[in-house]
Order: sequence, then C-alpha cells, then structure tokens
Amino acid sequence: MENCTLAIHIAQKDWEVDQWRDILTHTLGMSHMQIEELLASGDRFGRGVVAGLVEVGETWCCSDNVPEEDLRKLEKAAVLTGLTEKHLTQLSNPRWLKQPLYARGHKDIWTVDIPVQLLPSV
Repeated sequence: MENCTLAIHIAQKDWEVDQWRDILTHTLGMSHMQIEELLASGDRFGRGVVAGLVEVGETWCCSDNVPEEDLRKLEKAAVLTGLTEKHLTQLSNPRWLKQPLYARGHKDIWTVDIPVQLLPSV
C-alpha cells in the first residue's frame, strides 16, 4: 500500500476503551478543552462518513531493540502505546474532503469511489 492515497472513515461507534484519552492527555500533553475541541473538529462531518484523505508511506515493524527515547518519540507520533513488534506506517498530507461522503464502514480496508467535486483543492 506504500505510495498511495487512503480515505479516512469516521466510524459510527467510539472506541470501547478510553486509552486514547490517556495518550492525548499524558503523552501529548493536551488539556481537557483541547481534547474536546479535537473531538468536535472530527465530529463536524458526522459519523459513518469518509471525511478525509492521507498519503501512505513506508511500513516497518517496530523491533524490541529500539532505544527507549526513540520508542517514546514513535509512540507520540503514532498516538499509541506498546509499539514493540507492531507494524507502523508513515502517514502524511492529511486533508479534509470538501463535504463528507456517507459510506458504510467495513472491517479492514475496502474501496470507495469519491466524487471529484468532494476532493480537496490541490
């Protein structure tokens, strides 16, 4: 999947655990207000929609011999903890669609056709 564009789908349901909130608070140092603003920003398109695009880069496996300081930097960038032996993929150039595209979600990866008029300006 390297060197391609991936559409971002906003699910109908929230994550069942609140680990993400701990990561935003403790790892990224976000305040309660900043987290609420972030959630509102993502919810502006609603749920069950394709809302944005990202470019997919290199994927690699995070080995167990990564120095602790480098591992913390990776966890901060990934907004995820416990990266050892997990595959990580570099994402770049995030952007919102002009309008949401309502689409039923699926497990894993699926194909979606996005009308050209919804694509962000270059």
